[in-house]
Amino acid sequence: MVDTVDRELRELGIGSRVVRWTGAGGEAVVFPFHVLTGRLEGNTLDIGLSFQEASYPEYPPHFIHVRGLDATRQTRHSEHEFEGTMWWTFSAPPSDFWDALDPSQKNMRTYVRRHLLRFLDGL
Repeated sequence: MVDTVDRELRELGIGSRVVRWTGAGGEAVVFPFHVLTGRLEGNTLDIGLSFQEASYPEYPPHFIHVRGLDATRQTRHSEHEFEGTMWWTFSAPPSDFWDALDPSQKNMRTYVRRHLLRFLDGL
């Protein structure tokens, strides 16, 4: 599951890697991501994606982890330490649109464009 997400992100040109950690999901895909809008526009954040359900692509990543934030407008689910820094975890499933997608659209391209970008805009 995380291997599939990792592969799909790499196909989009996003340099990701699979990690094990104590944060929600226990295993995640992490990658640097350049923020395009919102109060953090122009910053590159380390992002992690992990799952609550083990059935990707039917169920997309549920948790979005962000390293090194000092403030947010979003409600945090939890926090954890990884590689010497604090990561904040947000429960952020894209269920408002994901369930209605054609199976061919359930992929990281759609997740990044329609969900991750709007999540980061709201940080």
